Amino acid sequence: MRVLIVDDSKSIRMLVAECISSLGHEAVHMESGNDAVEYIKENSVDLIMMDVEMPGMNGFEATQKIREIKRDDWFPIIFLTTKVDDDSYTQGILAGGDAYMEKPISPLRLQLQITAMERIYRMRQKLEQAQDSLLEANKTLLHLSMFDQLTGLANRRNFDDTLDREFKLAKREKKPLSVVLCDIDFFKLYNDKYGHQKGDQCLADVSLALAKACARPTDLACRYGGEEFTFILPSTDLQGATIFAEKVREAIVKLGIAHAGSKVADHVTLSLGVATYQGQFKSGEEVTKAADDALYRAKEKGRNRVEKA
Repeated sequence: MRVLIVDDSKSIRMLVAECISSLGHEAVHMESGNDAVEYIKENSVDLIMMDVEMPGMNGFEATQKIREIKRDDWFPIIFLTTKVDDDSYTQGILAGGDAYMEKPISPLRLQLQITAMERIYRMRQKLEQAQDSLLEANKTLLHLSMFDQLTGLANRRNFDDTLDREFKLAKREKKPLSVVLCDIDFFKLYNDKYGHQKGDQCLADVSLALAKACARPTDLACRYGGEEFTFILPSTDLQGATIFAEKVREAIVKLGIAHAGSKVADHVTLSLGVATYQGQFKSGEEVTKAADDALYRAKEKGRNRVEKA
């Protein structure tokens, strides 16, 4: 433990520090309440041994200020004092203290008190570790709930939440918002010919290329479901989104993933539909529907192509 000793008497500080050191803990010395408060602003401690009667800021006042500074952290504060009457005891506890040790100090009782506080210190450590583990677990759960495990792309829930947020922003700021829907051509035939394990690898490879296509941090690539993917492109007009979609289509062609069952090429290809909000749609769902209609037309016209709404 790091134990802060606050006492205007050097002899008391040395006595307390010797007991602390003998138990294997670190002792830090301060000779006034003001010094203790300033130290606490920049440093962490596990226990404070606080004299009550000090010139300037007394121990009760220093304790109140320390509790205000470390509002979200708790550690024991033990008062060292000759005043053990009920009024002083009440004042100390209400100020934020946890225990009293009467002066003159008994080294044995002081060591035992520190040993008892060490139990609290170890419980605090366990609690902090449990909180850290819970925080990490929550981060993991949040990631699992928002990202597709196979491809690593944002999932449908993430898409819906992001589109809703970006649509409201685009509407408020009167900026364009584009959505691109794309589908791997004849993916069922790919699975039938190469098997589902190869199919999963194909999805992963395509997804990596889609993720790389997002040059801006605001662009989002998503796995919409099965072999269907989407992009959300904030502040992107229809022309820009169409150029983007064409680059995505070309990037998948360049992968050169063999697809002997395809009816449009001997490799994996994408069909893509593009739609842009520029004030004409009432919701993100309507933009997505327009992109989906454009994707349907791309399939009708022979696949491996981009169509815009």
